[in-house]
Amino acid sequence: MTDSIVNILLVGDIASRRVSIRAMLEAADESFRVGTAETIGQAAARLQGGGVDLVILDSREGTAIDLGSIPVLRCLAPTLPILAVVPMLEEMDSRIADYHGASGCFVLENYDEKGIAALLRRHLARPVREDATRIPHVLIVEDEPSTAEILTRYVAWRGYRVSVVGNGREARDLLVSDPADLVITDLDMPVLDGEGLIAELQACEKRPHIIVVTGNPVSDLTWKKLRNAVVELYQKPLNLKEIGRTVERLIGISLRPVLGTPTIEAR
Repeated sequence: MTDSIVNILLVGDIASRRVSIRAMLEAADESFRVGTAETIGQAAARLQGGGVDLVILDSREGTAIDLGSIPVLRCLAPTLPILAVVPMLEEMDSRIADYHGASGCFVLENYDEKGIAALLRRHLARPVREDATRIPHVLIVEDEPSTAEILTRYVAWRGYRVSVVGNGREARDLLVSDPADLVITDLDMPVLDGEGLIAELQACEKRPHIIVVTGNPVSDLTWKKLRNAVVELYQKPLNLKEIGRTVERLIGISLRPVLGTPTIEAR
């Protein structure tokens, strides 16, 4: 008898490994349905759409997706099992993965199809993680994929829950069901641009804080219309440290722990 469908999100930036890992997982259990993402921005879009039961991170040192991506994924998916695939199961890798919030890590080559299915089933059967406090929500509205990726990684790395959309209309629709504490928006976008979105947000009963990022000069007339609604305006290329300080000032201090040598408490 086939178990209910399990939706797995595989995140990794090496295309050949995504193909081989996906094939192995789908062969391991006919109830596994595997979607893929090659960037954190793509992962964020998949996760905010819902329907994911488990996340697998194919980590490789020296690539864009490594163990340092775990805190970002954990902020994007605070309650889901997140497993990291590592080249070798060294003690430090295990400690770093655990420290950053992974549910576990494993070497793919150590498992056959039956073993990998059993491993994933064990993690799916564990109690769902529960957050002790509400994580502030940041909505990024940006139609340029590279900028959306940079902002997503940086803001989530600091400990906030992040959603990403490509224009003002998508932002407006998302905010109806999932209000944000802060909106970071571009101005020049299709469908509904940043100015139009900001005007609509002004009419909301509970208005989020707004930060504008733009690669184009902003005229005095445009800024006169925006300045009462916008907290800060940043020109591209972006100064992420300045944006980070503004985010913390608006919705709280950084939620990310200070990185150092992970410690293991006696149990």
